[in-house]
Amino acid sequence: MAKIGKLTILLLISSVEQEKELIKKINSFGYKICMGKVGTMKSEKIIAAIETAAKREGIFRADSYRGEHALYHTALNALRGLCRGEIGIGNFLRTTGVKFVVLRGPIDTKRSDLGEWVSVGIYGMIGAPIKGFEHEAIGLEINTI
Repeated sequence: MAKIGKLTILLLISSVEQEKELIKKINSFGYKICMGKVGTMKSEKIIAAIETAAKREGIFRADSYRGEHALYHTALNALRGLCRGEIGIGNFLRTTGVKFVVLRGPIDTKRSDLGEWVSVGIYGMIGAPIKGFEHEAIGLEINTI
């Protein structure tokens, strides 16, 4: 049995070779997938990169308020997890180089009666803006649409 959060994390931490097989498997479960990378010191640029990529990849229609609203809050909470709490707006004085994954579909591959869900995972390096002072971090959030 696979769930949306587990699949998101597996994609986040997979190698390029593993990623191809995982994408096939996840597509077979009926999920829409969006992945990307972003590096910045500004929290709003991470959220914007996730939202822009999700729209471009057709995770949500451009005119879907409920979908965009769910995605925004899911991405924001995943970023809070990555940053271990409140992120503030703007420059958070930490460099980030992260991979993100957005999945849309059932919360559980064995249940189709629980509606549509969105999952955002963010994984990568975060740290002081000094080379060698960064570390790995991960954030995950799941919301219903």
